Amino acid sequence: MSSVLLLGGTGYIGCSVLVSLRAKYPALAITALVRNPAHVHAIRATGASVVEGSLNDAQLVEEQVYAHDVVINAADSEDVKLTEAILRAARRRSDEGKKKSVFIHTSGVGLFMDGSREGKFDEGGKVWNDAKEDDIKSISSPMMHAEVDIAILQAGEEGYVNTYIICPAGVVGPPRGPFQVGSFFTRNIVQFCIAMKQPTYVGEGTNEVDIVDLDDTVDLYSAHIGPRAQDREATHERSIVIADLENPPIMLFVVAASARVVADRPKDLGWKARPVNLEDYVKADLDIILQ
Repeated sequence: MSSVLLLGGTGYIGCSVLVSLRAKYPALAITALVRNPAHVHAIRATGASVVEGSLNDAQLVEEQVYAHDVVINAADSEDVKLTEAILRAARRRSDEGKKKSVFIHTSGVGLFMDGSREGKFDEGGKVWNDAKEDDIKSISSPMMHAEVDIAILQAGEEGYVNTYIICPAGVVGPPRGPFQVGSFFTRNIVQFCIAMKQPTYVGEGTNEVDIVDLDDTVDLYSAHIGPRAQDREATHERSIVIADLENPPIMLFVVAASARVVADRPKDLGWKARPVNLEDYVKADLDIILQ
């Protein structure tokens, strides 16, 4: 089975991905790059190996990416230099005739925000579908996360690395594993309301922002490493995969824009998100965030 390098293994999504992969694939060799020495013992307790160092150390990142078949970046969706280091190592593996690297990158549906500042749902707004090639080709530099995502898609197009960009919606739910890190989605809501000194939404508050359960999000990472994914190892693959609810709720949310997306590609891997009632998650998320 493939070896995996995990970046961001102490974060909200990354830690949960680590625990899930260890449970589903006990024989899978996982190495986590860990910056804080205080976190080393907890990571090793999951059964993963640890390399201590910083994501800013391009040489170390390249060495570790080169030494592993799969790299999962759950650390930073905007780090251009980190992405460049990963892709350099993947190209080197390809040039030297090694097994083609698989690069699983974490982006977000912020990529598909419509830019509205009115807090109003636009019935005629664009709906992005991860299975439509024209939609993927329409991603351009003004869009959130686009600078990194375009570079990754281009690398996949060139064929020296198989790339998968996972774009979670607003992820909610308790973290899995040793680190109690709160939902970034819920944290943003709380910080905005604290700054405004009251619960607040923009305009009429009918803009749509999807939410997805953390466990479902994590399952999508596992699906790209499981048996179906292994069948694609020798192929040229590059894709964006959206993780969201099939029938998203209309939310009175604290930002003004909408992100209208359809997640079709994950269905090919047998993935489907469960319904989410945000109220069921808020209390647990707040207990962690407000600690």
